[in-house]
Amino acid sequence: MLIAVNALIDKPEEYRGMYVVLLMLFYAIELYADFTGGIDITIGVAEALGITLKENFERPYFSKNIEEYWRRWHITMGTWFRDYIFYPLSISDFMQKLSKKSREKLGPKLGKKIPVYLATIIVWFATGIWHGASWNFIVWGLLNGFVIIISQELSPLYEKFHNRFPKIGGNFFYRGFTVMRTFWLMCALRLLDCYRDVPLTFGMFGSIFTTFNGKILFDGSISQLGLEIHDYIIILLGCALMLTVSLISRKKPARERLDAMPFPVRSALCLLLFLAILVFGAYGTGYDASQFIYNQF
Repeated sequence: MLIAVNALIDKPEEYRGMYVVLLMLFYAIELYADFTGGIDITIGVAEALGITLKENFERPYFSKNIEEYWRRWHITMGTWFRDYIFYPLSISDFMQKLSKKSREKLGPKLGKKIPVYLATIIVWFATGIWHGASWNFIVWGLLNGFVIIISQELSPLYEKFHNRFPKIGGNFFYRGFTVMRTFWLMCALRLLDCYRDVPLTFGMFGSIFTTFNGKILFDGSISQLGLEIHDYIIILLGCALMLTVSLISRKKPARERLDAMPFPVRSALCLLLFLAILVFGAYGTGYDASQFIYNQF
């Protein structure tokens, strides 16, 4: 996956339009596998040493909105920023004075929101800086904050809509729509992580709507990105495995389900997983532990 992602990023003048959509999808898969895989390794090693660490990713791609996404993605980071920046900032003397003046000048309804939204913007600015002291990460962080604020402002409209059409909220297809909407929104924001150049990122995102080259999905063009057909098959199998584990872990962790299985079945599955790690992990083509994206942060 890394090979295709790098190929798409290295030649932005050539890979536009539908290629950008592919980049968003490929990078989402690579980033999630990298992050959750690295964290799972850390949790496993720590547990072998008698140290229990909290889960850091809880099926984030099933989130129905961006706030829920950030409660599921990189949980420890979000918790730290909430506890050590957002809360202290929200109750600081400056914010209390700002809240009082805002309510006097703008009215109680809007005035009480100003300090909360200011604290939200500051937190997301800091989150961007945490990822890297460059404009692409700063803009990425601020955009996350603005989307959250806009979502909060629109929440009364959402509530009215669901009160008017109560059956839609529980509809499977509507829930699927909200999940896909959140997924692609986050994919679009992550383009700033891919190109690392703000004007270029916006230009490439715009090319999705101006360069109509959907035929590349069917004419074999994606085979020129450095991956062969068997590579794509392995990627699909890996995605299917991650999706399966995520689905069966909704009510009960997959490891607990594994522990509850008969010993012969449990042993066979553990052996299969061990062999899969050997084949597709440490002995995979071009394997380099230092290439973990998570190492950057």
